[in-house]
Amino acid sequence: MQNIYKILSLLLDYPNEDVKENLSGIKAVVEEESVLDKTQCDLLSQFLGPIQSITLSDWQMLYVQQFDFSSSTNLYLFDHVYGDSRERGQAMVDLTEMYNKAGFMPCSDELPDYLPLFLEYLSLLQNEEESLKLLKEVSHILENMHKALQKKETPYSYLLELLCSLCNEDKYDIKQKKGIEV
Repeated sequence: MQNIYKILSLLLDYPNEDVKENLSGIKAVVEEESVLDKTQCDLLSQFLGPIQSITLSDWQMLYVQQFDFSSSTNLYLFDHVYGDSRERGQAMVDLTEMYNKAGFMPCSDELPDYLPLFLEYLSLLQNEEESLKLLKEVSHILENMHKALQKKETPYSYLLELLCSLCNEDKYDIKQKKGIEV
């Protein structure tokens, strides 16, 4: 599951040449890992199809249109909960402390509540159940973002739907996919 978080982190971050060049390999990695069910793989394909058919600059323009100009679809988790209130600042401090305790030192200048950064953190956790628990804590935000992106009829809505579907999985589902008896 950790690779899925990393892949979603890369796909939800600002598009770059490296990611664009490796889009065709993403589906193979996902299929090899066998963590997603057919519906989830289809959601990923529904995102990848349109993105693979456009240029990098068009993808970057789409990204900016979807995430930089709308408060309902921006990728900053705590903005959806706290707006510009003081509580957002404390939530950021708490999230940064959680990252630091786990030894996660972000390589970017993004705020700690930036969804791709949060997903990268989840991808580095050794305990899949802990990753899933943290993802579920932001599930209501992801659901709202998904609805807003769906209204815009953007391929990004498929990635958020995929993330939401991961939130709905339980420990039993994860263990079954791994072939572990419960």
